[in-house]
Amino acid sequence: MAAARKREADPPTQLRGLIEELERGPLPRAVLLRGEERYFIDQALDALLAKAKETSLEVCKHDVADPEFVAANLLDDLGANPMFASARFILVRNADTTRVGQSSIMTKQGTKNSPFTRAVTSFVESDREGALVITGRSIRADHAIAKAIKAQSLPVLSLRSLFDTPPPWAPDPRKSELALWVGTRSRQLGLRLSPDDCAYIAGATGNDLAAIDTQLEKVRVGGGQTVRDSVQWQSGGTPWKAADDLLGGQLARGLASLESLYSAGFHSSRDGKTEVSVGALGGMLMGTLRSKARQAALVSRAVSQGASMAQAAAEAGVKGKPAMDSLGTLLKVRSAPAWERFYREILELERRSRSGPEVDVNDFVALALRHSPKPNQQRQPAGAGQRPRR
Repeated sequence: MAAARKREADPPTQLRGLIEELERGPLPRAVLLRGEERYFIDQALDALLAKAKETSLEVCKHDVADPEFVAANLLDDLGANPMFASARFILVRNADTTRVGQSSIMTKQGTKNSPFTRAVTSFVESDREGALVITGRSIRADHAIAKAIKAQSLPVLSLRSLFDTPPPWAPDPRKSELALWVGTRSRQLGLRLSPDDCAYIAGATGNDLAAIDTQLEKVRVGGGQTVRDSVQWQSGGTPWKAADDLLGGQLARGLASLESLYSAGFHSSRDGKTEVSVGALGGMLMGTLRSKARQAALVSRAVSQGASMAQAAAEAGVKGKPAMDSLGTLLKVRSAPAWERFYREILELERRSRSGPEVDVNDFVALALRHSPKPNQQRQPAGAGQRPRR
């Protein structure tokens, strides 16, 4: 039997390990920082740059996202000897950036690795003094650069955004990665906050660690005010969370998700932009609602007619255990006729959004209210509620 895959440590643990390594020993020859969490990336770079200055390395910085970036200059730094120090510290930010009409410096050229990838591999495998640090939001773990760095037992960190929702097996908002990080960070700042307060700050602020730092500072200097007095709700929402709450029959949570989404917008961790357009938010929300309601309607009808759950789900295009588990939860919320009515009304709302007045938050609130399942409307297991035969 194949060995179980080792679970990757969470981003704060990976970051802490790198900092401890720098405190104990020399600067690694190469470090790869993958992921979109700018807060963690900046902390890692601060520690690495401090170590480079401590050891008097010549610091050479390149940002591929900068319009003035010149690839040839980067390749020269990787291949040539330094002029003003014994060795170089080469920092390459946003290495996976793709410009309009151009490919990334990491993209293969036909079947060959790019000049940048070959230069990095040569640097990592050489005995030259110095260090190389590369950052990129979407660099794959199986890219040749990641493999070359890992092969030398050098650090490859995955600094993704923290999960702001709890795992399905422990649906407690106080247990989300983000809320737990708020607790850790608050203790570092000398604050003693309850798990409820940490969950509130995470929910009120959203998945923005720098903004959470600011909120915690407000609490620290608040002069005895409660957390809710010091921290105002400013978090946006996500279309898929609002859709999941509405589809799952969680009326109160669904309405709160809609309020957050339409009042503060949707902040994308990929490009750092916040979408506030009513039309765009409605389109994203509608797409998620339509897709999942369609699957629930098709599968619930097929199951009610005698098909197996697995067969009906496969025919509806549901793939993978997480999607199957999510669908199984949804099927307990409404009966087959109720899902069909819900799906038809979503289609009608979508049709109206394309040909009539703009669909806004009020339309989705009305939809949620009309289709909020009552306890006696929820789907029961086969045979439940039947009167016993005599």
